[in-house]
Amino acid sequence: MKGKSLLHKIVLIILILIGGITFLWLVVVRVLAKLTGGEPCPYALAWLVDNPIRWRYMSRVLDRTGIQPGERVLELGPGPGTFTVEAARRTEPDGALVAVDIQPKMIADVERKAQAAGLINVETHIASAYELPLDDGSIDRTFLVTVMPEIPDRQRALTELRRVLKLDGVLSITEEFLDPDYPLARTTARWAEKAGFELAERHGNWWIYTLNFRKKV
Repeated sequence: MKGKSLLHKIVLIILILIGGITFLWLVVVRVLAKLTGGEPCPYALAWLVDNPIRWRYMSRVLDRTGIQPGERVLELGPGPGTFTVEAARRTEPDGALVAVDIQPKMIADVERKAQAAGLINVETHIASAYELPLDDGSIDRTFLVTVMPEIPDRQRALTELRRVLKLDGVLSITEEFLDPDYPLARTTARWAEKAGFELAERHGNWWIYTLNFRKKV
């Protein structure tokens, strides 16, 4: 009986901890996000989006994005590079990964990770989503993971993404319910369609979804 009682206490403590962390993320962080006007994740909080626990349940995102060998892929808003290394590997042997972020410290982390992984096909830029340092029609596929809601002028950013994509290029947007600025899938689809994209594929569910779009002809 004592053993069962101890086990129940341990389980209760674990549940309380999980509940506390969930409350912190879903309530406190969401409130802070609203107060800051949906700005990009501060570098001091980069560990929230780049840790083994998150990678465990987000690892299928790149499968849904559909990156192919030989493609030139743009990752907009890579943060500290949670997905960059694996995405770059999927473009090998003849492809490349272009990482663009507005925060220099985030790009520095991306560069360190790429170097540590021995990758030579990662190109980085510190730039705004409104003025991508890329030529028209130079990208096969672009993906954003919990980034779009952090961009104040989403239509301007999506128009810019459409500019750099090839005619048959793919725009892939992934959103996660735990993100402070989480938008419903229909909201994300509406943003993209207004910018000249049409929905081609939908993966996942309300918890984590990925929408893949192509340019409207």
